Amino acid sequence: MAVAAYASLVSLTNILENLHYRAQFNLPRADMKQVEKLQENVQFLLKFVELHSERVIPDELQGLWRQMAKAAFEAEDTINFHVVNLLHLRHQEETTDAAFSDFCEDMEGLIQNLCTTKKSLPMMEEIRQDDRVQEQSSASASVSIVGSSDASEHASNVVVGIDKHVSRIRDKLIRGKSNIQIIPVVGMGGIGKTTLAKCAFDDSFVVDHFDLRIWFSISQEYSVEQILRIGLQEKVEYGHKRESLDELGNKFYQKLFGRRYLIVMDDMWGSGAWDELRKFFPDNENGSRIMFTTRLKDLATSLGSCDPYPLTFLDEHTSWELFCQNAFSQIGCPYDDLENLAKDIAKSCRGLPLAIVVIGRLLAKSDKNAKYWENITKNISSLASMGDDEHCFKILSLSYRSLPIHLKPCFLYMRFFPEDDRIDVNNLIKLWIAEGFIKPTSQKSLEDIASEYVKGLLDRNLIFIRSIEKCGVHDLLRDLCLTESASENFIRSPKVQRIRSHYHTDACCFICSEEINGAVAEKLLKTFHVFSQWSEFNPLYCDACKPAYSHIARPRLVRLMGDLINGVYHREILLPTEVHYATICYFFGKKLISPRSQHLLWNLQTLIIGVITGRTILPPEIWEMPQLRHLICKPSGYLPDPTATATASHNIPILKNLQILSAGFAFKCTDNILARIPNVKDLEIDYFEGESFDLRQLQELESLCVWSLHKIRAIPNSLKRLSLDVTRPEDMPIIGSLPRLESLKIGYSYHVTNWNPVEGEFLHLKELYISHAYGLVCWSADQSHFPILERLKMKTFPLLEEIPWGIGDIPTLESIMLEECNDSLIHSAKEMWEEQQSMGNDSLRVYVMDGKGKGYQMVDDNSKPQEAEFDETEVTVPFFKKKDRVQALDEL
Repeated sequence: MAVAAYASLVSLTNILENLHYRAQFNLPRADMKQVEKLQENVQFLLKFVELHSERVIPDELQGLWRQMAKAAFEAEDTINFHVVNLLHLRHQEETTDAAFSDFCEDMEGLIQNLCTTKKSLPMMEEIRQDDRVQEQSSASASVSIVGSSDASEHASNVVVGIDKHVSRIRDKLIRGKSNIQIIPVVGMGGIGKTTLAKCAFDDSFVVDHFDLRIWFSISQEYSVEQILRIGLQEKVEYGHKRESLDELGNKFYQKLFGRRYLIVMDDMWGSGAWDELRKFFPDNENGSRIMFTTRLKDLATSLGSCDPYPLTFLDEHTSWELFCQNAFSQIGCPYDDLENLAKDIAKSCRGLPLAIVVIGRLLAKSDKNAKYWENITKNISSLASMGDDEHCFKILSLSYRSLPIHLKPCFLYMRFFPEDDRIDVNNLIKLWIAEGFIKPTSQKSLEDIASEYVKGLLDRNLIFIRSIEKCGVHDLLRDLCLTESASENFIRSPKVQRIRSHYHTDACCFICSEEINGAVAEKLLKTFHVFSQWSEFNPLYCDACKPAYSHIARPRLVRLMGDLINGVYHREILLPTEVHYATICYFFGKKLISPRSQHLLWNLQTLIIGVITGRTILPPEIWEMPQLRHLICKPSGYLPDPTATATASHNIPILKNLQILSAGFAFKCTDNILARIPNVKDLEIDYFEGESFDLRQLQELESLCVWSLHKIRAIPNSLKRLSLDVTRPEDMPIIGSLPRLESLKIGYSYHVTNWNPVEGEFLHLKELYISHAYGLVCWSADQSHFPILERLKMKTFPLLEEIPWGIGDIPTLESIMLEECNDSLIHSAKEMWEEQQSMGNDSLRVYVMDGKGKGYQMVDDNSKPQEAEFDETEVTVPFFKKKDRVQALDEL
């Protein structure tokens, strides 16, 4: 329950911060003292949860966490109701006095509710000492038990295919420097670290090599005294004088002194044990070794004297062998009717050795009944935490329980993604922020903090990297998320909503847009008020999204957009006022118009709109939504100027949180308007009207995508990525002088016939993509012009006959890709590649593609070049608009 309390309080913190900023501009009208008082109470409770969330709390006091979570949710729901109501009345130019009075009255009630919760906290302090004593006693007992038994227990869990790992570890233990070496083995829980360490520990060569071998099981709760006594093989004798840690440590030091020893410190969760014990390990200069296992990558890197030895998941073949060894005590399955089921079960373990061993042993004790095995196949995850499988679940859950409180909600959120999903890391960060999981600080943006959270989960092996900017979560860990989430009983509101094109034609969930198959398309038993229309609306929703509305007392919807045909809205898009993240995909229509009610979505942070036809026209009230972080419309959108009143007034909100304004927005880039998006990092604009403008005031800008630079007077030095459709000769020196530019994508220019970059330009450029260079006939460049270039892509070069020869000498160059290029250019690329091969440069790859995306990679023999598949995600970003290039160029 502590996680639910923490997540609810952090979410409320973000809501109050938004309200506090908006209230300065009367958006909405609010009592600032009440807002600040509520913030003060929330911060107090949040600090309490952070300090005490890991304590063992009696069952009768678990209700305290539940009380906090409920109070925070009710506060969020109440504030949302009043803010939306006040904004609506203000926009309708109606009096807000009565509504404001009601808001103040309810705010006072929320403050008193939180104060009541605070009064119960001293009770927790009274039992703190008793809990601490109980925890220490429990910890000491666990260490004394673990000392000698764990090593022998894991010895029986010999993993198929572990021999190659044992051989490598053996070499690290026996060979190498004579001084003491610290060898870390790192990997997620259940991957086989302890098994590998034990196999190496008992290897015959290792046994013969070392004079003394000692195995310590550290775990999270450890006692240095118990560890030393295990090493000394001593027990505390009743009635004898208890020795101090220094006395025990000196005895242990003397035991090791002058001997070649191997010490294994298994399952380390922090540097504490090492910091307290290291002084008792003498360096005898005789090849002594210390090996430790850990799930924490940072710990392994910081403590190890050599590179951490990583353990990865078993492949499908090895997993099957291990499963059969445990389930059938032989190689292969002896039962024809069970073989397919057994393979499904082994495969579903996804190479996690401990899970395979546990499930295999469970099935070894069962009847060899096909129906029973079918049931196991369907419910393998739940069975993994039942009966004899409980040990497997406890090991996995230990990784979760050891997380800092701020990472737990983020990890539990992984349950919302499908199994084996390739999760976009940037989108994951947006979702965490939308859900209110990221605690704000004044020093960093929420995106930066969330990125650190991602790294924290990666380092603990609770999520893993799938590919560039993609991550995943192992199925067993996802099941852990589901189990822990159920026990936490989160109170949620619909903060994330996805709408797809079939939403208006089929029976689909109002929240996630998934089709509701079959008979149980349950209607929500609440009345929804639709602003600007005030009609009743009973949406459908699926079982998975049911909790999103189960606690909302006064639900209201906002008409976000619709296709305006003959003055009537069709295919309307409705969003709940609680939503923070909305994705609207494949909405058909000639021209989309947003009614002026979008500003009622006062906590909407991310809006992503993808349409097939037409341009999304946003209302000017978008400038009154300072909470926006990401505004994306594809293929294009139009953003009107702010209202005249807002423009004239100095007391206007700034979209200080806006990070992304993307997908070809057309708006006037005046200094006043740019000043309202000071922290934007990713800007994609389609701009041809008005006077020239200066982007230097956007000091956080990292990515810029524009049609042309002809109206831009200056670009900030912070820019790292630039996409430019139309290039002119005078643009190149401006682009080349950008000191941090790493990625450049330029295209379509009849005017650039010769390109001779100057030394000192493009010093940090890693990726260069040139497209549709119809006029380019001469290009001279070498290592001095692109000193750290890694990837070069060239598309549609009808006149250029050869790639600059010096490009091949760039030591960092990894690939050259040619698409729709003339034969002469392809031939020059091949000659460059052959020369680099003859010089021993095997890292350079050259790819040739035709207009249909098919191609081949050049190889180092005289045979036919091998065909290759291309993943262009690293080198290709589609330009933001599709139009007649010649006509656009004439307009310039």
